Amino acid sequence: RYVLEHALAGNRWGHESVIGTTDAWDMSWLVSRSGLHIQRKMDIWNGIEIVRFPVLHPPVQNVFRAVLRRISKCGPDRYYYPNPFIPSLHRWLSIERGFDFLHANAMPFMLYEGWRYSEKFGKGLVSVPHANVGEKYRRVKALHYFSGCQKRILQNSSFVAAQSQFEKGLYTEMGIPEERIHISGSGIDPSEFAGGSGERGLKQLGVKGPVILSLTAHSLDRGTVHIIEACRILLKKGRDFTLVLAGPVLQDVEDYIDSDKKLTEEFGDKLVLTGYVSREDRIDLLSAADIVLLPSRLDCFGIVVLEAWVSGKPIIGCWSGAMPDIISDGNNGFLVSWGDIASLKNRIEILLDNRALGIGMGENGRKKVLQRWTWEKITDRFYRRLSQCCPEVSRP
Repeated sequence: RYVLEHALAGNRWGHESVIGTTDAWDMSWLVSRSGLHIQRKMDIWNGIEIVRFPVLHPPVQNVFRAVLRRISKCGPDRYYYPNPFIPSLHRWLSIERGFDFLHANAMPFMLYEGWRYSEKFGKGLVSVPHANVGEKYRRVKALHYFSGCQKRILQNSSFVAAQSQFEKGLYTEMGIPEERIHISGSGIDPSEFAGGSGERGLKQLGVKGPVILSLTAHSLDRGTVHIIEACRILLKKGRDFTLVLAGPVLQDVEDYIDSDKKLTEEFGDKLVLTGYVSREDRIDLLSAADIVLLPSRLDCFGIVVLEAWVSGKPIIGCWSGAMPDIISDGNNGFLVSWGDIASLKNRIEILLDNRALGIGMGENGRKKVLQRWTWEKITDRFYRRLSQCCPEVSRP
């Protein structure tokens, strides 16, 4: 969505954009055939050309990756999971395509290809790593993200887009001048949430309120196990609510649930796992929720925070990524440390006991979204920065 919104905004600013991406429908397809993929190789959407490059799944992939990490240029970060094999993208960007600027996003293989094109043909490059290494004072290893050429790519970029002050700090530590770091963030379109129905959401779930909602790809790093344990304590105390884990459940959480035989018995019908959630259902679920949780150390920004706020809901986030920048603790939500089950339980209980507080937090958050975090505001800030960097650019 980040890429598409910036391409659409480029049209508004008088530029012409082409999106080059993979054929993956979900993350699983990037590394295995178990995921879903899109058959169409090209699309035109609202005037934006979208070119999709097929992900290949070579045999003995682990061995192949190990070899390429050692012998390929920038191999240590390009070939670690979940970076995919996309040789057709490499070939496509080996030819001059008439681009004046490359806007490379999110994963080392994409940043590498953008950098290679910009170096070969003398073009501008904006790098957007979306890097997150946990909490400011309790960092986690960045999983080989910066173990190859990433540092050099960022240093050679026209400018780097960071999602938060914390992420900006990571890049200044690498020697990137502050004036070449643009704090971007992500956004939402508030109009998309206007038709949300809490009644429809409750009916879809087959539950009655209150509803505590976690809307993400559920994993240990995203705090799902801590959510379950905090809610488990509250249910044992006799609190009445339903915990809804909306979105795919990843293997580490599946293993945790399967290994605890008492969990299903203790929760009964008070735990709902929805699996994949469509855009329409997502909006209804947010409307049905009383409290939204994202105690994650994995999210670089945390788009669910904005979605909760524009739906008028309080959020409990984590002192990680961009969340400390956007959540004012006690004003429009709460912040807890990753893994702090006691604090998470306490903040949930406060909101269960004080509905008016939660409504006020949601309203404060909604005002903040409308003031700063819409896609129009995010992308306008980006293109103003781009025009300062390269005023003559006509096609990003």
